[in-house]
Amino acid sequence: MTATHSFSTLVPDVILDAVESTGLWSDSRIYPLNSYENRVYQIGIEDSTPVIAKFYRPERWSEAQIREEHHALLALKAKGIPVVAPLEFKGDSLLNHNGMYFCLYPRLVGQHPEADNLDQLYQLGELIGQVHQGLSETHFEERLRVSPLAQMDAAANQILTGSTLLGNAELPKALQLPEKLKPLYKKQVATLRALSEARINTYWPAQLRPIHGDSHRSNLMLHNGQFHLLDFDDCQSGIAVQDLWLHITQTENPRQQLSEIIEGYETYQAFDTRELDLIDVFKSVRVISYAAWLQSRWHDPAFVKAFGWFGSEDYWINHLNELKSCELEWGNISR
Repeated sequence: MTATHSFSTLVPDVILDAVESTGLWSDSRIYPLNSYENRVYQIGIEDSTPVIAKFYRPERWSEAQIREEHHALLALKAKGIPVVAPLEFKGDSLLNHNGMYFCLYPRLVGQHPEADNLDQLYQLGELIGQVHQGLSETHFEERLRVSPLAQMDAAANQILTGSTLLGNAELPKALQLPEKLKPLYKKQVATLRALSEARINTYWPAQLRPIHGDSHRSNLMLHNGQFHLLDFDDCQSGIAVQDLWLHITQTENPRQQLSEIIEGYETYQAFDTRELDLIDVFKSVRVISYAAWLQSRWHDPAFVKAFGWFGSEDYWINHLNELKSCELEWGNISR
């Protein structure tokens, strides 16, 4: 039995009605964009450029949490920092149609950064430094606060117990971690957790700061010669290195990439190099959490189509190998 998914009522007529409730007049063109957590569409507008409509996944964020995201984005835009902020209608950026929160963004056309381009890494560092500086007077009260060990524990427990609830249906047994692999999984996660706890006990910043939270290259766009930061959906109270380490693609000489990123970052904001030792922690958390995220969204038809390979025994074996790689590469960056 398939559970009713969160966006089952989000059909084309509803999407267009929502957009036109703002006073814009669509030309009925709808183009779905590559987003799996929320639903994002490019909508054609009569006699004007298209807009981007983002429909928030119900029950993921509260209204107060979304409003904090928007407030941060609009404040950055007001300071001239190149981010893509939501459009406002009658003074409000967070809209509601048929009980579903949504917002509209201007369309931005450009290219994502090149993974190994050192000049671009410097520019990305500059942009993230600008964003952190621009958020320095912002205080999140509703957004999540980073807690790596708690996040690791919750994700690993979900994978081990298969306890994810998908609407009214439990996760199919075929998509759960096979019983024969659970002892190895427990051992591997325990190793990474112990290494992470030791790192955190050695250094953890006394104060968290507002950050983007998910600044991978797909959330950056080179437009008219300038990088823009997109999609603050995961903004949170965290630490600076969380917004930097995802751009490290080299495993043998990550320091060269880090040097460019940090040099650009420090054009606007001082960086505490002690945070570099926490990259291994965040990498381990991300690998474990990604598998749990896929597992928790498997009832959504968009996920089924995009991630049809998830849940096989081969997938879990590859996941275990990825966790082992995290252990074997531990310390490469800080050495």
